[in-house]
Amino acid sequence: ATGTYSDSTTQDLTTQVTWSSSNTAFATIDSAGLATSVAAGMTTITATLGGVSGSTTLTVTAATLSTIDVTPTDPSIANGTTQQFTATGTYSDFTTQDLTTQVTWSSSSTAVSTISNAGGSQGLATSVAAGGPITITATLGLVSGNTTLTVTAATLTSIAVTPTNPSIANGTTRQFTATGTFSDSTTQDLTTQVTWSSSATGVATISNAGGSQGLASSVAVGSTTITATLGLVSGNTTLTVTAATLSTIAVTPVNPSLPLGLTRQFTATGTFSDSTMQDLTTQVTWSSSSPGVATISNASGSKGLATSVAAGTTIITATLGSVSGNTTLTVNTVTLVSITVTPATPTLTKGTTRQFTATGTYSDSSAQNLTASVTWSSSTPSVVSISNAGGSKGLAKAKRKGTVTITATLGSISGSTSVTVP
Repeated sequence: ATGTYSDSTTQDLTTQVTWSSSNTAFATIDSAGLATSVAAGMTTITATLGGVSGSTTLTVTAATLSTIDVTPTDPSIANGTTQQFTATGTYSDFTTQDLTTQVTWSSSSTAVSTISNAGGSQGLATSVAAGGPITITATLGLVSGNTTLTVTAATLTSIAVTPTNPSIANGTTRQFTATGTFSDSTTQDLTTQVTWSSSATGVATISNAGGSQGLASSVAVGSTTITATLGLVSGNTTLTVTAATLSTIAVTPVNPSLPLGLTRQFTATGTFSDSTMQDLTTQVTWSSSSPGVATISNASGSKGLATSVAAGTTIITATLGSVSGNTTLTVNTVTLVSITVTPATPTLTKGTTRQFTATGTYSDSSAQNLTASVTWSSSTPSVVSISNAGGSKGLAKAKRKGTVTITATLGSISGSTSVTVP
């Protein structure tokens, strides 16, 4: 539950609101906002704090779990580091769901790497010793999925902190990333594993809290050194906080149309008094003038994501302080006619990856990128796997010699292409 206040700020209220379900015969919900399905049907989920409430409709389907996709696929990590795995379930109605916190995780060799089932760290593998590949498995009921994990003896040689020497306006934030280079020339994202520090916390602080590691928050005009440290190795960059003020906010895409049933990600870009620009998507407060046409999220991890509800138009607005920008979103009732999967009939070398794209053609001849909306499948995942995980949807990995069919499905419409691994 995300609360929006009279000054346009937002706050996560998930643990503060009172949760309720209008029909507990279909789904119950606990004090932490975790809903548990009981039977197929629809119920209204409501969050209440004081005299203010918000609600959404939860539909429980009769679909059954078909497969579980574990990502990333076959990673290698250096001993002493960790790897976060994600479990994505595909159901009999071709819908997908993130099951990372619901599955039971296991490692085929805890002497090489353990994997957590503890709340808040489910799917987090911790290396113990060089070895492998070992099998990491996610299980829910009678369905399981797996991938391999290799732990190498490589040692960390350097850490690069990016972006390099950025400037931000006072009152805004900047996300930093730490990338480690190891003795075997491999690289690994260490953003959540390093310890972050700021040399001048009076200028900017930087977070080590779970879910926001590497997020710097400006405090006052000046410069500070941002450092990422893991063991004896560190890397740094300089962050400059300026006195520039926000002049305008541009919301993109501009005046898009969206078929009913789909989502669209919006981006907010701020232009400041010193002519610099900054991505403010995660810092603004998003609103829709007609939530009955489309809603838009202010929740962490999905800020700016609009979900169509009914045909019509709505104004999507992004606000930061006293400055706002907007665009118009039109939701129409066109029907999906076909899906084209590209690249067509590619050849992949064993061990490499390839991003596939799904493009839908609609009854009004318009086209829409559906890569993140479709459900992806491979006719032979042991030859070429393909991801349905958020952030990597449509990413295929070649595992061994053979030819497979890669299919993208949305509702009753699908499109496919063949992939050969020589």
